[in-house]
Amino acid sequence: MTEITSGSYAPSRRVTRLRELLPAFLVVAYFAASFIARILRGGPLVSDEAEQVFLSHALQIGYGDQPPLYNWLVYGFGQLFGVSLETLAFVKSGTLLLSCVFLAMAARAATNSRDAMSIAALGILSLPAVFLLSQRDLTHSVGAFAAVSLFLYTVFLLVKRPTALNYGLVGAAAGIGFLAKYNFAIIPVAMVAALLLEPGLRRLALNWRMAIALAVGVLIVGPHCYWIVTHFGDATGDTISKMKTATTGPVPDAVKAAFSLILSIFKCAALTLGLFALVYRSDLVAILTASNQWTRLVGRTLAISLMLVLVVMVAVDGTMVRPKWISIFFLALPLYLALKVHAAGIERPRNVESLACLVGVIAFVFLAIVSVGAVV
Repeated sequence: MTEITSGSYAPSRRVTRLRELLPAFLVVAYFAASFIARILRGGPLVSDEAEQVFLSHALQIGYGDQPPLYNWLVYGFGQLFGVSLETLAFVKSGTLLLSCVFLAMAARAATNSRDAMSIAALGILSLPAVFLLSQRDLTHSVGAFAAVSLFLYTVFLLVKRPTALNYGLVGAAAGIGFLAKYNFAIIPVAMVAALLLEPGLRRLALNWRMAIALAVGVLIVGPHCYWIVTHFGDATGDTISKMKTATTGPVPDAVKAAFSLILSIFKCAALTLGLFALVYRSDLVAILTASNQWTRLVGRTLAISLMLVLVVMVAVDGTMVRPKWISIFFLALPLYLALKVHAAGIERPRNVESLACLVGVIAFVFLAIVSVGAVV
């Protein structure tokens, strides 16, 4: 009798363990597949890849109208393995994988929940900027995805333990983020505002140790900021002009800017929210009404970031914003959803498995479409 029980119990535990590992396996398998697919389809380099090859022959503190972090990554790996298509593909896939890892670690820091970790990581794969745009022609935004995830993770560490070391880590992550993408600078500002709006966390923003974070951040970005000042024309390029349209009419520019931003927000978030609503349709009311300091912190940071984007657009007379320009802010969305599920007290592995299956199908199908389209 003992042998029968043991024999039936062991496979059950193995199956359960495999099901728990499904999200992690899917994430790793996808980025491995994206690396292999880029190598197999070969072909000419797309514009961002060609730029990386052109700039990878020298290590500089500034290159053009994009910050240098991703260029430095390509340069470093190029020095180790040579500048090639394989190197470019490895840096991109590896950086995207790091985004999932850091965001999962942030979810774990806040909840210590396997489900929350899985939702956060899978949610990244559901973002169009990741499963579609990054497979076409993104580079600097890819670096910014990892930087945003790292920043959120360090902030969560700070909330749990407000030590001088963790303040320094937050400052370092903020500095790295600015070197990845200039519009990342909005996120730390939004995060401080979100901390101030949460009574239980306000002390973190008003702590004297915030000076440590600021000092570390300035130390990291200082050399590049000097380059920006001395190469202002190269650094700004035509970034602002791309935000403007040539159309005229009775509609005020501020209204055009707001409409363009709302449309881009929809394009960035609709699929992720739709998949999440489908999987958790029977618990939506509980999830929507659930709240704690973690959900409020991340939700307010995302909302304030987007409001600041609108402020910047109005300030520079911008009337157009593309989804890829604001895609880095939506790295917070999967984490927010994971935190909301946990705040609602919902722990159902089957929901996570369903989410993994849906996200996996979408991600791999679009990877195939991009690969076949490039070849054809």
